[in-house]
Amino acid sequence: MLSFTNARIFDGATMRPGRGTVTLDGPRIAAITGPEIPVPEGAIDLNGMTLMPGLITCHFHADFYKFTLAQGLAGDPLGKELPPGVLMAIAIRNAGILLESGFTGYIGAACGHDIDAQLKLAIAEGINPGPRIRACSPHLGTTADLNDSKKWWRRMQTPGTDVFGDGPEELRKMVREFIRRGAQTIKIFASRGHGFPSTFIRNMERDEITAIVQAAHGRGAKVRAHVADKAMIMECIGLGVDIIDHGDEVDEEVIEAMAKAGTFWVPSLVYPKCLLELGWAEPGTQELYDNVRKYLPLAQKAGVRILPGDDYSGVFREVLPDDPLDHQVGRYGREFAYYGAIEGLSPEEVLSWGTKNAGAALLDGEDRLGVIAPGALADLIIIDGDPCADLSLLARPQEALKAVIRDGAFVINRLDQPATKTGRIAA
Repeated sequence: MLSFTNARIFDGATMRPGRGTVTLDGPRIAAITGPEIPVPEGAIDLNGMTLMPGLITCHFHADFYKFTLAQGLAGDPLGKELPPGVLMAIAIRNAGILLESGFTGYIGAACGHDIDAQLKLAIAEGINPGPRIRACSPHLGTTADLNDSKKWWRRMQTPGTDVFGDGPEELRKMVREFIRRGAQTIKIFASRGHGFPSTFIRNMERDEITAIVQAAHGRGAKVRAHVADKAMIMECIGLGVDIIDHGDEVDEEVIEAMAKAGTFWVPSLVYPKCLLELGWAEPGTQELYDNVRKYLPLAQKAGVRILPGDDYSGVFREVLPDDPLDHQVGRYGREFAYYGAIEGLSPEEVLSWGTKNAGAALLDGEDRLGVIAPGALADLIIIDGDPCADLSLLARPQEALKAVIRDGAFVINRLDQPATKTGRIAA
């Protein structure tokens, strides 16, 4: 048993009043008690620090590092810029950066070479520490779509992060094969947009998306779609796509449809924000960016399950010395303060995106994660301060993050008191 007392407790939805005690039993939370209950012997006194669920980022490319959009537009296939073993080394590095930033989980948004699934297996085998992972497939696309290089003579014999198929039967078979190889989420590029210019909107036909969704759901997997324009967003929601990535042309009708269907939404606004600041954005990007900011509070009020996450890769590092999308300690946590500054969104609501909402998306109802509640999985972090009063604490883990707990055991322990036998210290 491992207990923490005298703690502020953010339970995944609200900051509980006063201070309390949380007791773990192995990988799960056993109890949450108030000051009226005697403190268990050997409990660690947090002296008012915040105990909360570990953060989860929900649009993560584990093998992205020093990737630039210019590479893809120049015809160099994404995921082929380095050998697969080196890309796996990058993924292991980035998984460590997540833990050091207070993120105990990620939901993959595409990778090459089955990297998500293999990294998840390596962590489960105890080969290296890492976050809880929902493994993703590569990007599924169609011939001559926006990801299919126009330099056709440079097509690789083996695929990287983008794979291509045509017609319901071929795409259905591809989905089943990636699930066989460990993917829990299938990623599709349904349309252009969100930094990907194209002369056409539709990347996939309706019957192709239908086949992908049916095949994925039939094997217990989710589908997430890169989709920006309203018509394609509504089509994806109607066909049962589980996660909408970006959704630039969101409006009241889209919000109503997402809320009714229980669709998750990852707005990922930091990327277009950087494009705008650098003057690299396509015409119309400012209007779409402003549109998403406008509708986020309305979506929250309507009950849409919003998730954090963006295209982290260091894509801007050559021109932005402090690139907010670089895979460096503290970068991922910046999103919370960014979204929390939008009028109409509270800090607790934004925190719930990366805890309660994200836990539900990662585990797909198989278990409880992202909440502090009896029986829930004990993936937790300890923050020196109150993140509901200052969301920027989550972007400063070097000073604010005091512990990371995964499955009830310390992965990082910077508390003054030593870890018990339940965990280990990794300072």
